[in-house]
Amino acid sequence: MTMLIHITHRPAWAVLCPLLAAVLILVYRKRPNVREGWVLLGGVVLCALVLSMVPTVLRQGPIQFVGVTLFPGVDFALRVDALGLIFAITSSCLWILVSLYSIGYMRSLEEHAQTRFYFCFAVALSSAIGIAFSANLVTLFIFYEILTLSTYPLVAHEESPEALAAGHKYLAYLLTGGAFFLVAIIMTYQLVGHTDFDAQGILKPALTTSAPLTLRVMFFCFLLGFAKAAWMPVHAWLPTAMVAPTPVSALLHAVAVVKAGVFGIIRIVFYLYGTDVMDALGLGLLLAGLAVFTVIVANLYAMGQDNLKRLLAYSTINQLSFIILGAAVLSPRAAIGAMVHITYHGFMKITLFLCAGAILVVTGKKQVSQMAGIGRSMPITMTAFTIAAFGMCSIPPAAGFISKWYFCLGTIQADRVAFLLVAVTASVLDLVYFFPVVRTAFFDRAASVSEYETGRPLYLFMLVPLSITGAFAIIFCLFPNTFHIFDLAKIAAENIFGGLRP
Repeated sequence: MTMLIHITHRPAWAVLCPLLAAVLILVYRKRPNVREGWVLLGGVVLCALVLSMVPTVLRQGPIQFVGVTLFPGVDFALRVDALGLIFAITSSCLWILVSLYSIGYMRSLEEHAQTRFYFCFAVALSSAIGIAFSANLVTLFIFYEILTLSTYPLVAHEESPEALAAGHKYLAYLLTGGAFFLVAIIMTYQLVGHTDFDAQGILKPALTTSAPLTLRVMFFCFLLGFAKAAWMPVHAWLPTAMVAPTPVSALLHAVAVVKAGVFGIIRIVFYLYGTDVMDALGLGLLLAGLAVFTVIVANLYAMGQDNLKRLLAYSTINQLSFIILGAAVLSPRAAIGAMVHITYHGFMKITLFLCAGAILVVTGKKQVSQMAGIGRSMPITMTAFTIAAFGMCSIPPAAGFISKWYFCLGTIQADRVAFLLVAVTASVLDLVYFFPVVRTAFFDRAASVSEYETGRPLYLFMLVPLSITGAFAIIFCLFPNTFHIFDLAKIAAENIFGGLRP
């Protein structure tokens, strides 16, 4: 499907906006109120810039910015298309809310190195937007590695032996993955002479000029490169990273890091290999098998967790591989389900982590077994948690129902009904470990009951964002096209599948 490409500087400004905020955060490091004002203003401006590009992409086609030529056939270039906007909208909208939440969290706990925290957070968001808008593999690689390096200080923020060990593990996994990513990029360049993304894929000519084994090995290198997607067995860094402050966990799980991983895999599947090559090489079934294994095993691990953040970490691993599975089915409706779940999961999972952080700040409790009756003490927090948990289990009226419904339709469309059974099984397992949390909070007897959610001014900085994200978990179910997410997913699917209507 041929589309016009519009040249503008807006993609570059979207990437630069958080970087400018990061500089101002350093400049005003000795004036906390002003520093945090720049954090919030940067988030608002970035979100406005990203949303301003939606009408153009919907009506006229992709937006492109070309910087410098890096080497023959490869430019440092940004391209805003429908898929990239889904990721960018998710990241930019959630940055505002996480920033507001971070103010209450960091001040309530009197955390050290707050300027470093906000600076690294802003750089990480800049790289996430760069990943979303990358026009080719090389540009994507640059931003992907910046994201890894900028989030390391956040994972190791507490500087305790446990936090430093988690940070080193984080770097070991993701920098090693980056090396495989670079190898795969070099192989791609040698095969086709460029690394630009295209909705129909660019490797189809290589089917006749290269050995199938070469393309399969390259695909596996890409999968290792996108270890941020936390597919098993390259997932171990994610539960370990839960030692980080809760806003960092939210960044890792909902806003940028893991979403960059699954976004990258979707790019590789559809915009590099293309559906024809994936099908011809049997890579769709290989990827689906890997995703199914991760979905089931991650859920089984989650069932054995008492620490709430670790439970949520394994839930994230499961949900990420559900997105990968949606891409691997290679049908328009399953692809739509995978794309919209990037946003829906982002809002739901960030709600769960913000709630976990609020519970920690107010009560000091981390274990599910310690939270008896907390739903009566913190009713707003635990209501938001329950809504988001229902979404993870695909129970309406939470947004997870919509994305999984489209995935199930996609399995029927592709005549791969076995994956429909996997989706149903995964939802049942989700319920098995989320229901005890809700039951403990609302129905178990508490030792004492007090209204934690009153009389704490700083707590409002946490309560308001988690209430908003919890509300959006329902809004996205009732109005799936909020922020034009559904329109963007349908346009992307039509382009990928050659104009075939979903």
